[in-house]
This record gives sequence, C-alpha cells and structure tokens, in this order.
Amino acid sequence: MAFGALFSRLFSCTTKADSTSLSGKYKFVHCPKPVKDTGCTYCEIPQFPISHQIDHKRKLRNSTVALYKHVLLLSGFPDHQSWPRRFELSPGHVISDLTTLKRKFTDGYHPSLVSMTSLQEESMMPGFDFAHSALLGLYPDGLAVEVPTRRLQEFVIAYLAGEPVDPAEKERQAELRSSFQSLELKKDYILVCGHAKRDIRCGTIGPLVMAEFKKAFEINRIPEESATLGYISHVGGHAFAGNVLVFKKNGDVIWYGRVEPKHVQGIVEKTVLGSEIIEELYRG
Repeated sequence: MAFGALFSRLFSCTTKADSTSLSGKYKFVHCPKPVKDTGCTYCEIPQFPISHQIDHKRKLRNSTVALYKHVLLLSGFPDHQSWPRRFELSPGHVISDLTTLKRKFTDGYHPSLVSMTSLQEESMMPGFDFAHSALLGLYPDGLAVEVPTRRLQEFVIAYLAGEPVDPAEKERQAELRSSFQSLELKKDYILVCGHAKRDIRCGTIGPLVMAEFKKAFEINRIPEESATLGYISHVGGHAFAGNVLVFKKNGDVIWYGRVEPKHVQGIVEKTVLGSEIIEELYRG
C-alpha cells in the first residue's frame, strides 16, 4: 500500500490523543537552597526592556501545550548563538521539512513539537549515515530514531500521525516503524532554552543557567553516559525564561520556567538525580 493511502486510512481511524502525562511517580517539593556558591550561583539577572520583562505574575502550571510527541534533533548544531530565528522558515532544513509534513499528515488531535538542540549524539547509533540522515529523539517514546532525509514523510506517518484503531492499519504502522533503525535512550537530557535570535530573555538567561548546570554536574560527578546538558530552540513561553526541559530516559518530559542559577542545584538534586519535581518552577 502506498504511504499516502496508508495515511489516508490511518488518519480516518485514529483516536484523539490524550495529553502527554508523566509515566513515572514524582513527588512535588520546593526548591532547596544551593549548597555551594560556585561563582555562578547568585549571578544577577540583567534588566530587560519594558517590552521583554519576565512574567512573575502568571501561574506556571499548565503553561505548556499538551503534546502528543516531542521530537528532538539529536544530530543538532552545537553553536546555539548562530541558530536562525525560525528553523521552520529555513528551506531545506530538516525542521522546516518536518514542519511542512506535519501540517499535511497530522491533525489537531495529535500536536507535536520539533526542536533543534546543541547535542551531537550520532555516535550512539551504529553505522549512522552522517551525510544523509538525521538522528531524532522521540518523546514520550524514549527512542532515538535514525531517519534518512528522504524518508521524513514516512517518519511523520509512522510516529507522529496517531495510533490507528483498526488492527490491520495498526499492524501496517508497526511495520513502517520497524523499518527505521531505532534504540531506547539510556540517559537523561537536560536542555536549556538559549535561542538568542528568537528572544533576548532566553538568549541572556540561558547561558547563565547553563553555566550553573555545568558546575552542579561537576559537583555531583554526573557522568556523560547518565545525563547530558545542551541547549534547545524555542519551546514557547519566553516570558517564563529561563526555560529548562528535563527529558528523562523513561520518556517523561518535565518543563520548568523562571529558572535562575540559584535554582539549578535544586533541580539537579531533586529531578536529575531523584524523582521529584520543583513545584514552584513546574510548567507541565
């Protein structure tokens, strides 16, 4: 069956997606005070123009969009300062292509977000084709998928278009998924929004938060194979900068907002090393 026909039938028999929920058991706690001043811990947050103030009035909880899937470009661009303002408007870029395909092959019941990262994790995939493929992290599946750029449409149909109800269509979708090389993610990713060309707030606060995360990782001797730090492109909510997303290896994604360097050691202790969520910073 042609992929277009498969999608046509798949689209007509999918169920409405539930809001992405956390699969793990987490306890809500308040952020503990830093145990050490690293030199970055109490960095002063710069003053922003009146038009770009941090919003300290609105509640953070439920300030995110309920996503069916979140896709990370794990074969990303490390220089986050050079990222264009909008990847989706960059012709020929994998994020632009995926955005176009999402509009064509998915519906409003299955919203997904595709994010650039500064990560370069291609070495995790044996025989990765650097010249012709993208490595995509898929959440809440907790998978890394190697996707040849010529097969982006198939990836969208296989993973982003929803789950078929009809058993035969479900089997066909499973076959399409199995045609991609994939593996389970074995570590956490802690990603800080530092998309400087998109918004001055994330571009300014992000590096301050990242500097403290690096110090906190050193203090706690967190190995690279356990958790990796990186930057992520715009995820929504610049007014809540700094935005930090914790992608757990079990597929859970914990969104934090209004994170300052003084909160980082608490996030590392409670969320990265533990199974607790900082209540006052939690976006969803």
